[in-house]
Amino acid sequence: MEFEEFVHGSFRIRKAVPGEGVVIHELMQELSDYEDLHHEFRSTADDLENILFRLHCGDALLIYDNDSDSIVGVMLLSFHYSSFSGRPGIFIEDFYIREPFRGQGLGRALMIRLRQTAREQGFGRIDWQCLRNNTSAVEFYLSCGARLQEDWLLFRMLCEGDLAADPGQAGDRRIRPGSEQL
Repeated sequence: MEFEEFVHGSFRIRKAVPGEGVVIHELMQELSDYEDLHHEFRSTADDLENILFRLHCGDALLIYDNDSDSIVGVMLLSFHYSSFSGRPGIFIEDFYIREPFRGQGLGRALMIRLRQTAREQGFGRIDWQCLRNNTSAVEFYLSCGARLQEDWLLFRMLCEGDLAADPGQAGDRRIRPGSEQL
């Protein structure tokens, strides 16, 4: 995805370049701590460098503070295709801004620019997930014009472990036909 750098106050928002995997990794580590998911965080800076700059499986947009000469936020993106719309889409894998830099309009500015850029480049939609208990993020996304997809459920199948095992043995929550309960 092409993304033109832009300025918001004393901040620059731009695409990451090779060699910035370490700082992206640091921000992702902070995000995992913030979400109390540090026990699930396994990626390394090398993983990020490989995925973003060698395999080109996504992009990272960075928020750079000119005053402190540091990167203070990141948005990790990957891309998908919608067979219904016939257009590509963007998935926001992670979006994190360090605490002291929140509330300055950076997140909103980045969301607006991402949507504008995606529209200009023929993307049909932008999707992401948010932890249910992160109410400030939910409110922020709704204020940006996002809609909660209440009719859709998130499913995940890990590619680790015994692939021949019955998936139900792992204690997965199942919806029974005709049941509204999760």
